[in-house]
Amino acid sequence: MSDEQVFPVGGEWLKCALHTHSTVSDGTLSPPHLLKSYAEAGFDVVAITDHWRLTQVPSTERLITLPAAELGFDLKYPAYPTQSGEFLVYGISDLPEDPGGDRANWKFNAEENWEARTFPDITTAMNWTTSQGAVAYIAHPYWNELSIDDLLESEGFAGIEVFNGSAEAECGRGDSSTWWDVLLRKGRRPLGIGTDDQHYPLFELGLAWTMVNVAERTQTAVLDALRTGAAYFSHGPSIHEIVRDGDAIEVSCSPARSVILHMEQEYGVSVSIGRGGRCNGRILATSPDGLITRVRIEPNHPDSIYRRISVVDARGQRAWSNPL
Repeated sequence: MSDEQVFPVGGEWLKCALHTHSTVSDGTLSPPHLLKSYAEAGFDVVAITDHWRLTQVPSTERLITLPAAELGFDLKYPAYPTQSGEFLVYGISDLPEDPGGDRANWKFNAEENWEARTFPDITTAMNWTTSQGAVAYIAHPYWNELSIDDLLESEGFAGIEVFNGSAEAECGRGDSSTWWDVLLRKGRRPLGIGTDDQHYPLFELGLAWTMVNVAERTQTAVLDALRTGAAYFSHGPSIHEIVRDGDAIEVSCSPARSVILHMEQEYGVSVSIGRGGRCNGRILATSPDGLITRVRIEPNHPDSIYRRISVVDARGQRAWSNPL
Protein backbone atom coordinates (compact mmCIF):
# COMPACT_ATOMS: atom_id res chain seq x y z
CA MET A 1 0.00 0.00 0.00
CA SER A 2 1.36 3.42 -0.87
CA ASP A 3 1.88 6.08 1.76
CA GLU A 4 -1.20 8.12 2.66
CA GLN A 5 -0.91 11.62 4.08
CA VAL A 6 -3.29 11.97 7.04
CA PHE A 7 -2.05 15.39 8.11
CA PRO A 8 -2.52 18.71 6.29
CA VAL A 9 0.20 19.26 3.68
CA GLY A 10 0.91 22.24 1.52
CA GLY A 11 -0.70 25.53 2.40
CA GLU A 12 0.64 27.75 5.17
CA TRP A 13 0.71 27.09 8.90
CA LEU A 14 -0.63 29.95 11.03
CA LYS A 15 -0.14 30.23 14.78
CA CYS A 16 -3.46 31.07 16.47
CA ALA A 17 -4.48 32.52 19.83
CA LEU A 18 -8.07 31.31 20.11
CA HIS A 19 -8.94 32.16 23.72
CA THR A 20 -7.75 35.49 25.08
CA HIS A 21 -9.23 38.47 26.94
CA SER A 22 -8.91 42.24 26.73
CA THR A 23 -10.02 45.13 28.93
CA VAL A 24 -13.41 44.92 27.20
CA SER A 25 -14.01 42.16 29.76
CA ASP A 26 -11.54 40.90 32.38
CA GLY A 27 -8.22 41.13 30.55
CA THR A 28 -5.52 43.66 31.40
CA LEU A 29 -4.53 44.91 27.93
CA SER A 30 -6.66 47.02 25.61
CA PRO A 31 -7.52 45.30 22.30
CA PRO A 32 -4.88 47.19 20.24
CA HIS A 33 -2.16 46.52 22.80
CA LEU A 34 -3.21 42.89 23.08
CA LEU A 35 -2.86 42.43 19.31
CA LYS A 36 0.54 44.08 19.40
CA SER A 37 1.68 41.69 22.13
CA TYR A 38 0.59 38.63 20.15
CA ALA A 39 2.23 39.93 17.00
CA GLU A 40 5.49 40.42 18.90
CA ALA A 41 5.17 36.85 20.21
CA GLY A 42 4.98 35.47 16.65
CA PHE A 43 1.26 34.79 16.33
CA ASP A 44 -0.62 35.09 13.03
CA VAL A 45 -4.26 34.90 14.20
CA VAL A 46 -5.99 36.31 17.28
CA ALA A 47 -9.58 35.76 18.44
CA ILE A 48 -10.38 38.04 21.38
CA THR A 49 -12.95 35.99 23.31
CA ASP A 50 -14.19 38.44 25.92
CA HIS A 51 -16.97 37.24 28.24
CA TRP A 52 -20.34 38.14 26.69
CA ARG A 53 -18.71 40.95 24.73
CA LEU A 54 -18.09 41.01 20.99
CA THR A 55 -14.72 42.75 20.74
CA GLN A 56 -14.24 43.48 17.05
CA VAL A 57 -10.81 44.70 16.02
CA PRO A 58 -9.82 44.93 12.34
CA SER A 59 -7.16 42.61 11.00
CA THR A 60 -3.76 44.15 10.42
CA GLU A 61 -1.06 43.46 7.87
CA ARG A 62 0.54 41.17 10.45
CA LEU A 63 -2.48 39.63 12.21
CA ILE A 64 -5.77 38.07 11.14
CA THR A 65 -8.46 38.73 13.74
CA LEU A 66 -11.60 36.63 14.25
CA PRO A 67 -14.83 38.09 15.69
CA ALA A 68 -15.33 35.88 18.73
CA ALA A 69 -16.58 35.60 22.29
CA GLU A 70 -16.74 33.29 25.31
CA LEU A 71 -20.37 32.50 26.07
CA GLY A 72 -22.24 30.22 28.49
CA PHE A 73 -24.83 27.46 28.73
CA ASP A 74 -26.82 25.74 31.48
CA LEU A 75 -26.04 22.11 32.31
CA LYS A 76 -28.36 19.14 32.45
CA TYR A 77 -26.15 17.53 35.08
CA PRO A 78 -24.59 20.27 37.25
CA ALA A 79 -22.17 19.11 39.92
CA TYR A 80 -22.81 22.08 42.21
CA PRO A 81 -25.30 24.99 42.49
CA THR A 82 -25.19 27.65 39.74
CA GLN A 83 -22.63 25.63 37.78
CA SER A 84 -22.66 26.42 34.07
CA GLY A 85 -20.41 25.69 31.11
CA GLU A 86 -18.75 27.92 28.54
CA PHE A 87 -18.00 27.77 24.85
CA LEU A 88 -15.76 29.67 22.45
CA VAL A 89 -17.44 30.84 19.26
CA TYR A 90 -15.68 32.20 16.17
CA GLY A 91 -17.04 34.08 13.17
CA ILE A 92 -20.05 35.70 14.86
CA SER A 93 -21.72 39.00 13.94
CA ASP A 94 -23.68 39.77 17.11
CA LEU A 95 -24.63 38.48 20.57
CA PRO A 96 -28.12 37.70 21.86
CA GLU A 97 -29.38 40.05 24.55
CA ASP A 98 -31.36 37.23 26.16
CA PRO A 99 -30.05 33.73 25.31
CA GLY A 100 -32.85 32.15 27.34
CA GLY A 101 -30.96 30.37 30.11
CA ASP A 102 -31.55 30.10 33.84
CA ARG A 103 -31.19 33.55 35.44
CA ALA A 104 -29.73 31.90 38.55
CA ASN A 105 -26.63 31.17 36.45
CA TRP A 106 -26.29 34.74 35.14
CA LYS A 107 -23.57 36.70 36.89
CA PHE A 108 -21.91 40.09 36.70
CA ASN A 109 -18.71 41.00 38.52
CA ALA A 110 -18.23 44.77 38.34
CA GLU A 111 -14.86 44.73 40.07
CA GLU A 112 -13.32 42.18 37.70
CA ASN A 113 -15.42 43.36 34.70
CA TRP A 114 -16.85 40.06 33.54
CA GLU A 115 -20.35 38.86 32.83
CA ALA A 116 -21.93 35.43 32.39
CA ARG A 117 -25.24 34.71 30.70
CA THR A 118 -26.39 31.28 29.58
CA PHE A 119 -28.24 29.50 26.86
CA PRO A 120 -30.60 26.84 28.28
CA ASP A 121 -28.38 23.97 27.02
CA ILE A 122 -25.49 23.20 24.69
CA THR A 123 -27.60 22.20 21.69
CA THR A 124 -29.59 25.45 21.82
CA ALA A 125 -26.31 27.36 21.99
CA MET A 126 -25.00 25.42 18.99
CA ASN A 127 -28.18 26.08 17.00
CA TRP A 128 -27.60 29.78 17.58
CA THR A 129 -23.95 29.31 16.51
CA THR A 130 -25.11 27.68 13.26
CA SER A 131 -27.53 30.55 12.62
CA GLN A 132 -24.53 32.88 12.78
CA GLY A 133 -22.55 30.79 10.31
CA ALA A 134 -20.00 30.43 13.09
CA VAL A 135 -17.97 27.58 14.64
CA ALA A 136 -17.86 26.69 18.35
CA TYR A 137 -15.66 24.71 20.74
CA ILE A 138 -16.61 23.74 24.30
CA ALA A 139 -14.24 25.57 26.67
CA HIS A 140 -12.05 23.90 29.32
CA PRO A 141 -14.31 20.96 30.34
CA TYR A 142 -11.85 19.80 33.03
CA TRP A 143 -11.56 23.25 34.58
CA ASN A 144 -15.37 23.61 34.50
CA GLU A 145 -15.81 20.00 35.75
CA LEU A 146 -18.37 19.34 33.05
CA SER A 147 -20.33 16.11 33.13
CA ILE A 148 -19.39 14.02 30.11
CA ASP A 149 -23.10 13.26 29.71
CA ASP A 150 -23.81 16.94 29.00
CA LEU A 151 -21.44 16.66 26.03
CA LEU A 152 -22.61 13.22 24.88
CA GLU A 153 -26.25 14.30 24.88
CA SER A 154 -25.55 17.48 22.88
CA GLU A 155 -24.88 18.22 19.24
CA GLY A 156 -23.39 20.91 17.06
CA PHE A 157 -20.03 21.79 18.58
CA ALA A 158 -16.98 21.37 16.37
CA GLY A 159 -14.80 20.23 19.23
CA ILE A 160 -13.45 20.98 22.68
CA GLU A 161 -10.66 23.06 24.13
CA VAL A 162 -8.38 20.15 24.97
CA PHE A 163 -5.57 22.20 26.52
CA ASN A 164 -5.92 25.51 28.38
CA GLY A 165 -2.61 27.01 29.47
CA SER A 166 -4.05 29.37 32.06
CA ALA A 167 -6.03 26.61 33.79
CA GLU A 168 -2.95 24.38 33.80
CA ALA A 169 -0.79 27.10 35.34
CA GLU A 170 -3.44 28.23 37.82
CA CYS A 171 -4.71 24.95 39.24
CA GLY A 172 -3.43 22.00 37.18
CA ARG A 173 -6.74 21.46 35.38
CA GLY A 174 -5.69 22.49 31.88
CA ASP A 175 -5.57 19.14 30.07
CA SER A 176 -9.04 17.88 29.09
CA SER A 177 -7.77 14.92 27.03
CA THR A 178 -9.84 12.52 29.14
CA TRP A 179 -13.07 14.21 28.03
CA TRP A 180 -11.82 14.11 24.43
CA ASP A 181 -11.01 10.39 24.60
CA VAL A 182 -14.39 9.48 26.08
CA LEU A 183 -16.19 11.34 23.29
CA LEU A 184 -14.01 9.67 20.68
CA ARG A 185 -14.51 6.23 22.21
CA LYS A 186 -18.27 6.78 22.03
CA GLY A 187 -17.99 7.31 18.28
CA ARG A 188 -18.12 11.10 18.31
CA ARG A 189 -15.49 12.98 16.31
CA PRO A 190 -14.82 16.25 18.14
CA LEU A 191 -11.80 18.28 17.06
CA GLY A 192 -9.40 19.89 19.51
CA ILE A 193 -7.72 23.22 20.12
CA GLY A 194 -5.10 24.48 22.55
CA THR A 195 -5.13 28.00 24.01
CA ASP A 196 -3.46 30.23 26.57
CA ASP A 197 -6.73 31.76 27.92
CA GLN A 198 -4.74 34.93 28.53
CA HIS A 199 -5.90 37.50 31.08
CA TYR A 200 -2.49 38.57 32.42
CA PRO A 201 0.01 38.63 29.55
CA LEU A 202 3.15 38.52 31.67
CA PHE A 203 2.06 35.15 33.07
CA GLU A 204 -0.16 33.59 30.42
CA LEU A 205 0.35 34.93 26.91
CA GLY A 206 1.70 32.17 24.66
CA LEU A 207 1.29 29.28 27.11
CA ALA A 208 -0.41 27.25 24.34
CA TRP A 209 -1.61 27.74 20.78
CA THR A 210 -3.32 26.13 17.78
CA MET A 211 -1.68 25.80 14.37
CA VAL A 212 -4.04 25.86 11.38
CA ASN A 213 -3.18 24.98 7.80
CA VAL A 214 -4.66 27.35 5.21
CA ALA A 215 -4.40 27.94 1.48
CA GLU A 216 -4.60 31.69 2.01
CA ARG A 217 -4.17 34.13 4.87
CA THR A 218 -7.83 35.06 5.32
CA GLN A 219 -10.40 34.98 8.09
CA THR A 220 -12.57 32.62 6.02
CA ALA A 221 -9.71 30.16 5.55
CA VAL A 222 -8.94 30.11 9.28
CA LEU A 223 -12.59 29.49 10.16
CA ASP A 224 -12.74 26.66 7.59
CA ALA A 225 -9.66 25.06 9.18
CA LEU A 226 -11.35 25.19 12.59
CA ARG A 227 -14.43 23.50 11.08
CA THR A 228 -12.53 20.74 9.30
CA GLY A 229 -9.69 20.09 11.74
CA ALA A 230 -6.84 21.14 9.42
CA ALA A 231 -4.87 21.90 12.55
CA TYR A 232 -2.88 20.67 15.51
CA PHE A 233 -2.26 22.30 18.88
CA SER A 234 0.64 22.52 21.28
CA HIS A 235 2.34 24.08 24.26
CA GLY A 236 5.80 23.21 22.99
CA PRO A 237 6.57 20.73 20.17
CA SER A 238 5.73 20.91 16.48
CA ILE A 239 4.20 18.17 14.30
CA HIS A 240 5.50 18.28 10.73
CA GLU A 241 3.97 15.25 9.04
CA ILE A 242 1.78 12.22 9.71
CA VAL A 243 1.71 9.46 7.11
CA ARG A 244 -0.12 6.12 7.10
CA ASP A 245 1.78 3.18 5.58
CA GLY A 246 -0.60 0.25 5.66
CA ASP A 247 -1.59 -0.03 9.32
CA ALA A 248 1.58 1.68 10.54
CA ILE A 249 1.84 5.42 11.11
CA GLU A 250 4.93 7.55 10.60
CA VAL A 251 5.30 10.89 12.36
CA SER A 252 7.83 13.68 11.78
CA CYS A 253 8.15 16.24 14.54
CA SER A 254 10.43 18.61 16.39
CA PRO A 255 12.84 16.78 18.77
CA ALA A 256 10.79 14.63 21.16
CA ARG A 257 11.34 12.09 23.89
CA SER A 258 8.15 10.19 23.02
CA VAL A 259 5.53 9.89 20.28
CA ILE A 260 2.25 8.28 21.31
CA LEU A 261 -0.56 6.77 19.26
CA HIS A 262 -3.73 7.07 21.38
CA MET A 263 -6.66 4.69 20.95
CA GLU A 264 -9.64 3.58 23.02
CA GLN A 265 -9.62 1.54 26.23
CA GLU A 266 -6.18 0.21 27.17
CA TYR A 267 -5.04 0.24 23.54
CA GLY A 268 -2.49 2.69 22.22
CA VAL A 269 1.27 2.48 21.89
CA SER A 270 4.32 4.70 22.05
CA VAL A 271 7.91 4.92 20.95
CA SER A 272 10.20 6.60 23.46
CA ILE A 273 13.88 7.26 24.04
CA GLY A 274 15.88 6.90 27.24
CA ARG A 275 16.07 4.29 29.98
CA GLY A 276 13.39 1.72 29.46
CA GLY A 277 12.20 3.46 26.31
CA ARG A 278 9.24 1.67 24.78
CA CYS A 279 9.55 0.73 21.12
CA ASN A 280 6.22 -0.29 19.65
CA GLY A 281 7.68 0.55 16.28
CA ARG A 282 11.04 2.10 15.53
CA ILE A 283 12.85 5.41 15.53
CA LEU A 284 13.68 6.48 11.97
CA ALA A 285 15.57 9.71 12.64
CA THR A 286 16.95 11.63 15.61
CA SER A 287 18.28 15.09 16.38
CA PRO A 288 21.99 15.59 17.19
CA ASP A 289 21.21 15.13 20.89
CA GLY A 290 19.40 11.84 20.32
CA LEU A 291 15.77 12.96 20.47
CA ILE A 292 13.15 11.55 18.08
CA THR A 293 12.45 13.52 14.90
CA ARG A 294 10.81 10.75 12.84
CA VAL A 295 9.22 7.57 14.11
CA ARG A 296 7.23 4.62 12.80
CA ILE A 297 4.52 3.32 15.13
CA GLU A 298 3.03 -0.16 14.81
CA PRO A 299 -0.52 -0.24 16.28
CA ASN A 300 -1.49 -3.10 18.58
CA HIS A 301 -5.18 -2.92 17.66
CA PRO A 302 -5.83 -2.48 13.92
CA ASP A 303 -9.61 -2.17 14.28
CA SER A 304 -9.49 0.80 16.65
CA ILE A 305 -12.46 3.15 17.04
CA TYR A 306 -10.22 6.21 16.82
CA ARG A 307 -6.59 7.25 16.62
CA ARG A 308 -4.79 10.45 17.51
CA ILE A 309 -1.14 11.37 17.96
CA SER A 310 0.63 13.27 20.71
CA VAL A 311 4.27 14.31 20.75
CA VAL A 312 6.10 14.87 24.06
CA ASP A 313 9.31 16.91 24.11
CA ALA A 314 12.24 16.70 26.54
CA ARG A 315 10.52 19.16 28.93
CA GLY A 316 7.29 17.15 29.04
CA GLN A 317 5.39 19.60 26.84
CA ARG A 318 2.96 18.19 24.27
CA ALA A 319 1.57 18.66 20.80
CA TRP A 320 -1.71 16.96 19.84
CA SER A 321 -3.02 15.99 16.41
CA ASN A 322 -6.71 15.95 15.63
CA PRO A 323 -8.26 12.46 15.24
CA LEU A 324 -6.73 10.73 12.22
